[in-house]
Amino acid sequence: MFRVVLYMEMRSKLKPVTSTRLVMLFSLSLVAFYNLATWHALVGLTQLQGIKAIAFYASFAFFLWAAITLLLTPFSFKPTLKPVLSLVALCSASAAYFMNTYGITIDTVMMQNVLETNPGEAKALISGKLFLYLGLLGALPIAVIWMIPVTYRRVLPGLVNKVLVCIGCVLVIAASVGPFYSTYAPIFRDEDKLTHFINPTNYIYAIGKLTKQTVAIKETVKIQAVGEDSVLSAEAQQRPKKSLMIFVVGETARADHFSLNGYARDTNPELKKQDILNFTQVASCGTSTAVSVPCMFSKFPRSDYSDKKGKTYEGLLDMLRRAGLKVVWLDNNSDCKGTCLRVPHSDIPKTQPSPFCDGQNCLDEALLVGLQDYIDSLKDNAIIVLHSDGSHGPEYYDRYPKTMERFTPVCHTNQLGSCTSDELKNVYDNTILYTDHFLSQTIELLKRNQDKVDTSMIYVSDHGESLGENGVYLHAAPYAIAPSAQTHVPMVMWFGNQTLEDASIDRSCLAAKQNQPDLSHDYMFHSVLGLLGVNTTEYQPALDIFHSCKRSKG
Repeated sequence: MFRVVLYMEMRSKLKPVTSTRLVMLFSLSLVAFYNLATWHALVGLTQLQGIKAIAFYASFAFFLWAAITLLLTPFSFKPTLKPVLSLVALCSASAAYFMNTYGITIDTVMMQNVLETNPGEAKALISGKLFLYLGLLGALPIAVIWMIPVTYRRVLPGLVNKVLVCIGCVLVIAASVGPFYSTYAPIFRDEDKLTHFINPTNYIYAIGKLTKQTVAIKETVKIQAVGEDSVLSAEAQQRPKKSLMIFVVGETARADHFSLNGYARDTNPELKKQDILNFTQVASCGTSTAVSVPCMFSKFPRSDYSDKKGKTYEGLLDMLRRAGLKVVWLDNNSDCKGTCLRVPHSDIPKTQPSPFCDGQNCLDEALLVGLQDYIDSLKDNAIIVLHSDGSHGPEYYDRYPKTMERFTPVCHTNQLGSCTSDELKNVYDNTILYTDHFLSQTIELLKRNQDKVDTSMIYVSDHGESLGENGVYLHAAPYAIAPSAQTHVPMVMWFGNQTLEDASIDRSCLAAKQNQPDLSHDYMFHSVLGLLGVNTTEYQPALDIFHSCKRSKG
């Protein structure tokens, strides 16, 4: 495609071009071939028709071309020109693939997900279509870039030329935007609407912002202590039995696909037979694991949370350990995103001899293997965090055993757009069905121990998932524009036969909160402290689900 753009320049022989002209031509190819998602989003935002639409879209093409040229011109010196253009071509090809295939946008959260993706997750995203994009929009343009002879001016004339090109770009931008300012203004006022689609400025800006955040975090050498006064309350110490909580961090489960929440399919056949409390209106802290997991274990609410705070402040698990509880984090997902670094933690070995592992992946029931032995060794109050693989996409078909493939036919590829809506819904619902089974098995484990310890289970998903609605797949959409499918998450609780009684909590009062509309991940930090009886000045009763249901003594 880039060869076509440059054809008139090369003609019968490869004709030398100036460095700035190569930048302009490359920018033109980016506008034409790498920004299909941008053009699609723009059409949806403007809803223009007729001559006005043609004029506006033409002005936007000039605006985009000038803006990208302005961005790349400072790199049009001999040592940097071809390496930079090659890198941009390769990265932009990859960005175009993911935006066009999965309907995603690219911001700092998405780039953080990319950088924190483990090899197993990355492998799940590899496909022939990806290699096609990398070949046609990556390797081919790179070959042409390096094949074209480029002439470079002497230093001073070259600097003057580049300054003039930049001034020209600014004038083109002004001329493009001016006549249509009333149309441009609302589009760019909310950056989530369009700028996260523009390739390559979206990922360049995101990488720059993420780098700045990372540097700021590294400058904060000392982790800020939280809840240094955390102690087990006298009331908790006087309970007849020790407490054992299993906190299950779910993955990519959306609340509207739980039959417990009214979904037409019976995706929760086992949980509905358990004596659970199901909370129907729970909002996630973010739309990705990298945000939601550290956020739900942080003292900071979503409105005040940041990646820097998540990485530089202690969290809930640190406080529980300080209060004398045994804490362990078991992971069958990517990792704990920094949440478990200061407490005992381990990943489930994928190569362990287990009916739940195949050498590359483990089903979530692998988290329960050997857990009884650990429970038998406990002498103190304890919390076990299980980070499940849940409904992690796009290879949903790998998240459950084939014996639980109840809904068919299924989407059996990571190219979700090539599957029918029914196939995608079927395979996703099978993952929810298996999550239901895994949670029920966790409850059964706790039941076997409820006579000797006060047992409880809290399950909440980190975020939801888009299944092709409006052309969007997977998750990690900017929270401000994320669909409810990505932010409305399931939450289930189960308690042993004496747990609530020993904690002086009225179950009927708690049951009445199941449809409370304002619940969110913000409640997790304080509710766990409250249920386990940990006193600290960081505790906020208003964000403790259990607090208003406490029975007064005497």
